[in-house]
Amino acid sequence: MKTLRRHNLPGATYFITAITNNREPLLAENTSLFHQCWKSRPLDAWVILPDHFHIMLTLENETISKVMHAFKISFSRQIRDKVRSGKVWQNRFWEHVIRDEQDLNRHLDYIHYNPAKHGLVKNPFDYPHSSLHTYFERGMYEKNWRYQEDKDEQRFGE
Repeated sequence: MKTLRRHNLPGATYFITAITNNREPLLAENTSLFHQCWKSRPLDAWVILPDHFHIMLTLENETISKVMHAFKISFSRQIRDKVRSGKVWQNRFWEHVIRDEQDLNRHLDYIHYNPAKHGLVKNPFDYPHSSLHTYFERGMYEKNWRYQEDKDEQRFGE
């Protein structure tokens, strides 16, 4: 397999998507383990769906590959002890370096609307496994917020 080259920019914010192996629904029922595995790296934004997650993360001096490898290994080891054996994650992950404030806001909206996009809820505020509630408390979203999908919307790694 060809080696994938990733952009490693100190201080950059990344939008990241990772998917469970065979889209097995392991994540939404193990949200405390998910957060525990990120304990040393605060997430800027996140949504945990049954078979995948989207996060935003700002890195200092580590590479995105090392950070994601450490997370996947930690989560995999603990989920195997707790729930099941075998492969937990699809190979690789998808990442995007946030370019500017407009790009940041677009990706925040995408993260927070994702449970509604996948039909898990009608109103994104009804989904508990998301940072939308934190952003609402900070005054960054209104309670009647609804993400309007653009006809030219990118697939954001899914």
